[in-house]
Amino acid sequence: MDFWSVVLIFTFVAGIMGWTIVPFTTAVTWYCDWRDGNDINWGLDTAFTVAVPFAWMFAIFEICLLYCQ
Repeated sequence: MDFWSVVLIFTFVAGIMGWTIVPFTTAVTWYCDWRDGNDINWGLDTAFTVAVPFAWMFAIFEICLLYCQ
């Protein structure tokens, strides 16, 4: 694959996974919990919400690097 194919795949996957909205929604949730006085203990739900797009992108780039030579 050439450079532009990798960029397009990255853009497509980032858009589908909602990668750009995760920090915003996490910040809103944290702020609302903080204002209400709730304990901020998000657990695995938040961890997986943040980690899954990173895992997908790592896997796709790894495949591109291995098979595009």
